[in-house]
Amino acid sequence: MSPTKRCMEYQILKTPTEESGDSSREDHNIATSPGETDNDTIAEKEEKIASTENMVSPADLKTRHLGFTRTLFLVVCGAMIGTGAQFGYALGVMNAPSEVIKNFTKLIYYRRYNSTLTDHRADLLYSTTISVIALGGVLGGLLAGPICDRLGRFDDKGFLIRMIMGFQGFGAVAGSLYITEIAPLQVRGSFGACFQLFMAMAIMLAQVLGLDIILGNDRLWNYLFIVPIGFSLLQIILLVFAYDTPKFLLQKEREQAAERALKWFRYEKDNAIVQAEIREMHADLNNLKTNSTKITLQDLLQKPLLRKCLLISSMTHVAQQLIGSNVIFYFGDVILARTNLPYEFAPYASLSFGITYLAVAVTLVFILDKVGRRSLFLYGLVGMGVAAMGIGVTILKSKSIRLYHMIFLNIFSIMGHAGFFALGPGAIPWVITSEMFFQSERAYASSFAIIANWLTSFVVVQSFIPLFNAIDSILFLIYGGICMGVFLLSYLLLPETRRKIPEQVQILVAKGTVYKAKHQQ
Repeated sequence: MSPTKRCMEYQILKTPTEESGDSSREDHNIATSPGETDNDTIAEKEEKIASTENMVSPADLKTRHLGFTRTLFLVVCGAMIGTGAQFGYALGVMNAPSEVIKNFTKLIYYRRYNSTLTDHRADLLYSTTISVIALGGVLGGLLAGPICDRLGRFDDKGFLIRMIMGFQGFGAVAGSLYITEIAPLQVRGSFGACFQLFMAMAIMLAQVLGLDIILGNDRLWNYLFIVPIGFSLLQIILLVFAYDTPKFLLQKEREQAAERALKWFRYEKDNAIVQAEIREMHADLNNLKTNSTKITLQDLLQKPLLRKCLLISSMTHVAQQLIGSNVIFYFGDVILARTNLPYEFAPYASLSFGITYLAVAVTLVFILDKVGRRSLFLYGLVGMGVAAMGIGVTILKSKSIRLYHMIFLNIFSIMGHAGFFALGPGAIPWVITSEMFFQSERAYASSFAIIANWLTSFVVVQSFIPLFNAIDSILFLIYGGICMGVFLLSYLLLPETRRKIPEQVQILVAKGTVYKAKHQQ
């Protein structure tokens, strides 16, 4: 169906409140109109009801209160422990014991080659060790789309593959899809923000365990890398009795399994409520079968509207890395050292970054469905841009002004950078990608976006040390400029997806006027 036809159809759609109000007024007029028989009245009522049912999409029906049940809490914890927590722990585990790891590398190099490894080469090897994880994420992202469509969002095989091979890209895609498809529409954004919440908790855990008084010392640092195995085992234990998503089960024509899954997720005993939601899902799937064919990655790239949505989604993921978000957690000790902070204090100063990130991530879960995705993403970009420039200025000034207040200003700037990242750019790309596409398009779109994310992460992390050594504080001024450039692009292109079905979001994108407030309503 073309974007123009979709726009024309949605111009005649009404909100649930308006529909109910119009229906009551029409019923009243029909019942009181003179000269009409009872049979004519009944026939006209049935005709109007039928036409209304054909005109209103399933997502426009009156919503019910669907809260955060115990079973949903269990599933979210299980899914995010093995995806968001894995991602966050990998992000934060290398920073605190960085000098210990570099010294170990130099020692091994000397024993093997009877030669001394220079500090410059040790830094490059350390950067490669950190960035190579992104290549595993790319491979996981490539496999995630086909596997999710074939085996489902939740499948023991899929989670075991991710646990054994460590494909974090697979977990990021599968976990986000799974949570999005089981979440009630009213709190879908909050569920999506749980990925970042568990990521923040895992970063904090990695930073604490990496302190020299716990595991970040010469004797115990290698045990830091055993912890993720516990995440995977805990995920399997929590999800062993969980179901796949009802939408996926209906897509595979497993009606009874879908009903059982929905009852379990909603913790709902009223069969009428469950059947009503199942009918909505059926209507949604029937619309997809009627108006579209099976979507492949080639279709996403060839069809103009889908390609535009894919580029917008990928832009947010690429921007998430280009603005220097991950270098704060990977190379926090290196950045702090430029302001003359002694190495032994750097891991403890880095705790403030993790605490700030976690505090904002917790707050985001409660405000994401109230404020909106677009606004938070834009606010976060502005704050990160200012904070990045603050980091650059404090590093620059610390060369001529060797005072401790420059160290504190640098720490506060990094805390601001981490906090504003958690407010928008850290979580919104994962939520936006899931909400912009229909179920048949979502797996491949998410895979494409996560590949773009990981490739950009590899380039940024691998090049950080050489660039930082070459241009010093100017690098963070460049990060600040990139934030402002991404802000402009996002203001012009990024649609608001809060409480909208994918078709409504794609219509906003097709109009090309997402920056106008009236089109965001």
